[in-house]
Amino acid sequence: MPVLTMLDFSLTSMLSSLFLLAEEAAPAAEGISWIALLNQALNGIGIVGILLLTGLGLAITFGVMRIINLAHGEFIMLGAYVTFVMQDFFKMDLLMTIPFAFIGTALIGAIVELTIIRRLYGRPLETLLATWGLSIVLQGVVKLIFTAELKYVRAPSYLSGNLSFLTNEAGTSPIAISYYRLFIIAVALALLALTMFLFYGTSWGRQIRAVTQNREMAKCLGVNTKLIDMGTFAYGCGLAGVAGAVISALKTVAPPMGQDYLVDAWMVVVTGGVDKLIGILAGSFLIGESNAIIAFMLNDPLARVIVLAAVIVLIRYRPEGLFTVQKRA
Repeated sequence: MPVLTMLDFSLTSMLSSLFLLAEEAAPAAEGISWIALLNQALNGIGIVGILLLTGLGLAITFGVMRIINLAHGEFIMLGAYVTFVMQDFFKMDLLMTIPFAFIGTALIGAIVELTIIRRLYGRPLETLLATWGLSIVLQGVVKLIFTAELKYVRAPSYLSGNLSFLTNEAGTSPIAISYYRLFIIAVALALLALTMFLFYGTSWGRQIRAVTQNREMAKCLGVNTKLIDMGTFAYGCGLAGVAGAVISALKTVAPPMGQDYLVDAWMVVVTGGVDKLIGILAGSFLIGESNAIIAFMLNDPLARVIVLAAVIVLIRYRPEGLFTVQKRA
């Protein structure tokens, strides 16, 4: 009880501080333009797509396999570098590089599972330390191969421009969203639908769920649990690679780039719940739109602090997340 009391007191203090910060920023939010707010909310869809892309792979490795993968950001980074290589050396369109990013990172993920992760199942602390060390190694290897110089990936010309709404008499549109952000959310939703089909509509998905729920019984029924483990981890890493390929056109490609998305991916998974893939979509939408709207009304750093504080409160009072499988006591 004393620990819970101290935690409640610290949460109360944090929320009080945030309230004071919001009051200080309130004068800047006077006279809010609802058109601008709607435009910000519409562009928040792009943030939702990025969060969904980065969180989906982690939902597989952590939510399904219960592996605390701190190298998830580095697999995003590897996908971005695969896209850079295919575009720079083979002059491929960005869309053409996505399958190569998936295959390349999935193969690396399979090797990691075979050599490192397989020996650490059921040992979360050792897995955390191992994947943290792996993230450092992957960054170092990429620096040795590509140096620390920033790399750039070109977005396709046919995805440039904006989709406009509510054109006024002057011929301008106050509400618009870029085609590339729409492309991001389309890719994210397509991968979510594909993953749900694979997990709930195929024999492979049934074997994955059987191994997750009762590994020993699955072995008795003839399921190759080692192959299932390797395939599942590789698939989660491949999804991270696709996220890196798509994000690479928005952000410069560099060895530390994956760390920027690691915390956001964990927030999405924890908020949505680790037992339901649909929770990843809900968590991405809540965090992405909340961040976009609060950043418009106050400022971006304060928005991130408020969203993070809200996630902490959610973990405190609902640690299973918003969506979870109901279990008998």
